[in-house]
Amino acid sequence: MKKGILASAGVLIVLLLMLKPALLELDGTTRLLALFRWQGGEISFVNSVTGKPVVISFSIGSIFNKFHISTDTETEAYYSHGTYDLNTVMSRDSTAILRFCSVQGIHLDIGFYKLDVKNGCLEVSLLWMI
Repeated sequence: MKKGILASAGVLIVLLLMLKPALLELDGTTRLLALFRWQGGEISFVNSVTGKPVVISFSIGSIFNKFHISTDTETEAYYSHGTYDLNTVMSRDSTAILRFCSVQGIHLDIGFYKLDVKNGCLEVSLLWMI
């Protein structure tokens, strides 16, 4: 009996260490998200200047990291002013907070969640960075 309880407690501790709780602020409301370290996400939108689609993917570790952008060369040059490789710079970035605003619309897939925002903003903040 004690071995079963200890094994269950061990599994629970491992799951808690893998858990990345986050707060989502969207349309004036706040809700709790349950994310895990092995998950990732994608932000997709249309660049309002070039009119081309942009997809930014990322991983969830101790913080959001391993960012990668997929878009056309014109839109990449718009963001980088043509002076550096955008993915090289983005892959080094990490943050505990994701913030996006859009008039045309944004789609966010993060962990188990799928969110759409049009004419508004969203923010996802990790609650602990360990």
